[in-house]
Amino acid sequence: MTQKHIPPPLVKNKSPWGSLVLLCSLVVLGALGGQLVASVIYFFTGDPGGAMHTTLNAKQPLLVLQATTASGAFILAPLLYLHIFVCQGIKTLFQRHPSYTILALATLNLTLAFMVVNTWFIQWNMAIKLPTWLSAFEMWAQEKEATLQRITTLMTSFHSLAGLGAGILVMGIIPAIGEELLFRGLVQPILYQLTNNIHWAIGISAFAFSALHLQFYGFVPRLLLGALFGYIYWWTRNLLFPIIAHWFNNTLTLLLLFLHQHGIITQDISALKAPPGRIILLCATLVVVLANLLQRRGQRRY
Repeated sequence: MTQKHIPPPLVKNKSPWGSLVLLCSLVVLGALGGQLVASVIYFFTGDPGGAMHTTLNAKQPLLVLQATTASGAFILAPLLYLHIFVCQGIKTLFQRHPSYTILALATLNLTLAFMVVNTWFIQWNMAIKLPTWLSAFEMWAQEKEATLQRITTLMTSFHSLAGLGAGILVMGIIPAIGEELLFRGLVQPILYQLTNNIHWAIGISAFAFSALHLQFYGFVPRLLLGALFGYIYWWTRNLLFPIIAHWFNNTLTLLLLFLHQHGIITQDISALKAPPGRIILLCATLVVVLANLLQRRGQRRY
C-alpha cells in the first residue's frame, strides 16, 4: 500500500494499533467531560442532580446530556487527536472536488432510496428470535430495547417548531458531524492501515458504529447505514458527503415524526412497515445506480 492510497489524515502515523488505543482513550475522556459539563449546567441552573437522573421523566436534561456528551466524545476528542497527535487540521478530511452539487444530490437521493430498502432490514431485525441458549442475552436485549424506546419516544415528542429545531440540532446535526468525524474520518482510515482492505475497514468501522448504540434489535440496519456512509466517504474522499447523508437520514426521520404528531400526515414513521417487494426492488436498483454514479463522479479530481 503506497502512501498516496492511504486516506488522510493518517499518512504520518506509524502505529495503527496505538492510534486506536489513543483515539478510544480520548473519546472516553471526551464523553466524561461532556457529562461533567452537563452536570455543571444543571448545578448552576438550580437542578444539581434531580432532573438529570430521572431520564425518563425529563426531556431537557436528556437533550443537554446527549448534546454535551456527543460533542465531547465525537467532536472535541477527534479534533484534539488531529491537532495534537497527527498535526493536521480538519480540512484534510474535506478534499476539494469539482462536482459538489452533483455529489450532494446523488448522496441525498442515494440515502433516501437506501432508507426505503433499510425498512425491510429494520422489520427483519426487530422480529429476530434467538435460540434458547441465548435466552439471557435476549432478555437483556429486550429490556434494553424497551428502555431505549421510552427514551426515544420522550426525546422525539415535539410540541413546537422550537422543539423540533432543538431535536434536529441534538439528534441530527451533532451526531452527523461527530459520528462521521470519528468513525469515517478517523477510525476507518486507521482500520484501512491495519487491514490493507477498504471493505474490511468500512465493515469493521460500521460494526463499531452500530455496536456503540447498544441496540441489538436495530443493529443490522444501523450497521448497513454505517457501511453506506463509509463507502460514500471512500468514493468521494470528502467527509462532507457522509455528513450530509447522516444528517438527512436523522433529520428526515425527525421531521416525519413531527408532521405525524401534529396531524399533518397520517403515517407514523416509528411504526412504519416495509413497503411491498416491488418498491424495495425499485429502491434497491436506485441504490446501485446512484452508488455507481457517486463512485464515478467521486473519483474525478481537480
